Amino acid sequence: MEHPATTFTGPLGSRIHVLRADPGTVAELASIDWSRSFSRVCLDPVLGLITLMSPSRLHDDFAGVLDDIIDAAASAITGAAKGLRSTRLRGRGEPPGTGMEPDCAFYVGERARGYRAARAEGEPAAEAYFDRVPPDLVVEAEITHADEGKIGRYGEIGVRELWRLHGRKGSRDLRVEFFALRPGAAPRLLAASEVLGALTPGDVREAVDDLRLSLTREERTSAVARIVRRRQRSSVRVREEDAPYGATASG
Repeated sequence: MEHPATTFTGPLGSRIHVLRADPGTVAELASIDWSRSFSRVCLDPVLGLITLMSPSRLHDDFAGVLDDIIDAAASAITGAAKGLRSTRLRGRGEPPGTGMEPDCAFYVGERARGYRAARAEGEPAAEAYFDRVPPDLVVEAEITHADEGKIGRYGEIGVRELWRLHGRKGSRDLRVEFFALRPGAAPRLLAASEVLGALTPGDVREAVDDLRLSLTREERTSAVARIVRRRQRSSVRVREEDAPYGATASG
């Protein structure tokens, strides 16, 4: 190890251990079954970063709510969604067992349909598809100053978009940020999602509030569907207002 471990409590109350090591050491550590002690693990040989997290109840609550929001919204907007929770994502050529574990990861639209087709061929085909095709969207509920570099790493892997939650235990203040990701480019802050039908961070913030009070799947699906329909109507109005007068009149 090149640096001593740092242990601290995240903004949502999770216990986090951060270590720095050379790539070879990170690869060696990947052979350990860390899940016996930590439910969230990041072993990044590129950044030399090892993050071991014991998520708080609040962290898991937000992660579950965001998973439900994306599943319902992606199904309504693109007609296809496949969640990949508890999945470790790594770049091509990186050692087996290494990678990052987002709180939520999703294929949506065409990538979800591609995954289903691969699953129909059998588990080996599904595994090969997952290794070859990165998720469209990932969510991080509790990134700290020690591991902010992972946002750009998701882009290098090929993830298209990241949603980041900013919350704090004991506070009702909650903020959501969307980032467009691309290999070789810095993460770009978005005013609206490019993956899910122009949903905004405000839409997701509202959905989080609604779903945290929901008691059934029907309530959760209905709350997200209402927000999606409102956003779709708003997008149609904007397109109509932006259209040239002659085109609108002739249409």
